[in-house]
Amino acid sequence: MNIAQLREALKSFKMTEVDFKGYAQLYNKLHSEREIIGRWKFLRNPAKGEVIEYSSLPVPDKEALEDCLARLTVCKLNGGLGTSMNCQGPKSAIIVRGKKTFLDLIFEQMTELNNKFQSDVPLMLMNSFRTQSITDRSVGLSMGTTKVISFCQNWYPRLLDNDSGFLDPLKFNHDAWYPPGHGDLYSCLLDKGYIDDLLKEGREYLFISNSDNLGATVDLKILNFIINNEIPFLMEVTSKTEVDTKGGVLYQNKKQIKLLEIADVPPEHIPEFCGTDKFNFFNTNNIWVNLVQIKKLLEKGLLNLDLIINRKQIKNLNILQLETAVGSAFNSIPGAVGMNVPRSRFLPVKKTSDLLLVQSDLYKLDRGTLKRDLVAKTTSLPKVHFRSPFDDLKEYQKRIPVPPDITSLETLELEGQVFFKGEVTLKGNVSLISKNKSIKIPKGAVLDNKEVVS
Repeated sequence: MNIAQLREALKSFKMTEVDFKGYAQLYNKLHSEREIIGRWKFLRNPAKGEVIEYSSLPVPDKEALEDCLARLTVCKLNGGLGTSMNCQGPKSAIIVRGKKTFLDLIFEQMTELNNKFQSDVPLMLMNSFRTQSITDRSVGLSMGTTKVISFCQNWYPRLLDNDSGFLDPLKFNHDAWYPPGHGDLYSCLLDKGYIDDLLKEGREYLFISNSDNLGATVDLKILNFIINNEIPFLMEVTSKTEVDTKGGVLYQNKKQIKLLEIADVPPEHIPEFCGTDKFNFFNTNNIWVNLVQIKKLLEKGLLNLDLIINRKQIKNLNILQLETAVGSAFNSIPGAVGMNVPRSRFLPVKKTSDLLLVQSDLYKLDRGTLKRDLVAKTTSLPKVHFRSPFDDLKEYQKRIPVPPDITSLETLELEGQVFFKGEVTLKGNVSLISKNKSIKIPKGAVLDNKEVVS
């Protein structure tokens, strides 16, 4: 479809002109030839010194902190649903510790920051239309003294995968729409006037992170470094492990440092991209941006975000969601840098196995922040593998009502009708597989290098 045909096909969606232009940009990219990365063997890890080491940052003096925080806003990307855990609501509404959700803990983090430094750093929440109402109720109950700016990102129409048209909004209602990824943040900031509002308040810097990553707290050493060195865009990266297979990586080609996403990798090189030998660092999606620089690029149309094609099925129809990611701005911004940060700043919860780790005694909760318990015998995390039904949030909560003691655990595998009847202790390598008979672990049990198949 050309632009006129696209406009006609989208009449029933009653999109504003701004929304139509935004979607048309993505649609045009779909029909443009994608630039797959070439000269693979010449791509390499950034040379020493090209990625900044967090450990090299100076500690800012107290006088600098007041100025730093007066120039900062925090933004949480809060559009995600817990679909990978078969949870239909916002992921940030999942209970993490006690009766506290991700959002509750984020509010605690912000309150603690502002109280400690007598600052007034605002919190932005970018929601999708699927998370907006529940988020706003949570904000009303928990916002306290921190200023919260909660807004809904754009809605775009779902495209049939044969490019013959779109889902009928009258027939499919909300299922005809989708939120176009967190890269949509930049256009929302500009089109909704938030950049101008923040700059009028002198808030030139924005710290962006996912709402399910409780490790992504405001780090004053990073903020001070960015301000002192006038850095326009900083991406926090951390060392790859065998479980970090799909995140974008930083690479060096000649003198340029760039971000490479899996969608731009030739199929024959994907195993190497996902491994840990060729590339050492991956994107945590903790991003720091200078709003003055971002505004200039947006107004000139120079912020070119890579297209992500997300394929889904809606009522047996194959559809395409055209999306972008916030981190892909790295390749559009002169002077963008990567910083190698501790793994503790990357604690995402994508699956129930991740949830078990952040709920466990491996971490202590301190005013909204998860801190690794120093009594843990190793710095690495246990490898947890959940099969059905433990990959379902409700089933996980029913079968593990109290997080087990896993400070001495190395690996855990659970499958089938396994039930913990209270707090238990898991050590070493534990595998509980129920094929025929249920396995019930009594309260207070200690499983040390235990394997049970029933």
